[in-house]
Amino acid sequence: MSRLLHVSLILTLAFFAASAQSSGPASDYDPRAVLRSAKTVFVRSKSAFFKASALENKLTNNAEFRGWGMVVTKDAADADLIIEIGRKAFTTSFIYTVIDPKTSRVVASGRVNSIGGTVEDKISDSFIKKLRNARAASAQ
Repeated sequence: MSRLLHVSLILTLAFFAASAQSSGPASDYDPRAVLRSAKTVFVRSKSAFFKASALENKLTNNAEFRGWGMVVTKDAADADLIIEIGRKAFTTSFIYTVIDPKTSRVVASGRVNSIGGTVEDKISDSFIKKLRNARAASAQ
C-alpha cells in the first residue's frame, strides 16, 4: 500500500510540475509577443447575431493582415490566435476577446457598437490596430 501511495504522489507532483511549466508565471508572459508572432487566426462567434465568416472575409481581404503573412484557419487546433465574438444581451454592443490557445490567456480584447456601420468592419479595424501596435512595439 505504501508503494502505491508513493507512486500516486510522484505522478501528482509530475502533473503539477508540467502544468506550471507549460503556462509559466504571469510576469514572464508577454501578450504583445504573442500578437507579434501570430500567423494563423481562428474566428469563433458566440452570438446568433454575428457570423464568423463575415469577420474572416474582412481579415483575409485586409492588405496589412496579408502583408504580415497572416491567414485565417477553419481549424481552432491550427490557430495561433482565437478571436471570440459575443453580443451583450439587449444591446448593440459586441465584445471580442483574442485568446492564445496554447495558454488560454487573453492577449487582447475590445468592444464595438453595431450602430452606424457593420460590426465586422469595426472588429476587424480594432483587431488590426492591436496587431499593428504590438508589431510596432517590437521595432522600438
